[in-house]
Amino acid sequence: MPASNDEPENPFGTMTRHFADDDTPTAVDVEVAVFEGEAVIFDEPASMVHHLGAVAGAVWFCSDGSTTVAAMVAELADLFSTTPAEIEPGIHEALGRFADEGLLVGYEAPQRIALTPEPVVAEDGTEVLAAPPDT
Repeated sequence: MPASNDEPENPFGTMTRHFADDDTPTAVDVEVAVFEGEAVIFDEPASMVHHLGAVAGAVWFCSDGSTTVAAMVAELADLFSTTPAEIEPGIHEALGRFADEGLLVGYEAPQRIALTPEPVVAEDGTEVLAAPPDT
């Protein structure tokens, strides 16, 4: 179940989301590859590639729709030989970013507009391939 979207926006323009201990986040179905301890997610519909560090990658693989956030904290604290208090902020950060990017079921991906430069056109209407800088 998605967390509340009533949280204030952070300085980067995305929502700061909170996940309760009993939430069971579900990752969307995307291509994932693991290289040298880091996961790479290719979100084809959004034409985005996401590089995840070790903790975020572990959170991704725990986001199976049946693992609670509390269970993630306990399991990943053990996996990374740390305390729950130390790893919990990283887990919430990863979940929040996944939600912000629409990588969790129930969250919309942000709309992105592809910026394509307008071609430079000469007076006769032909496209200029390279223009010298104005002097």
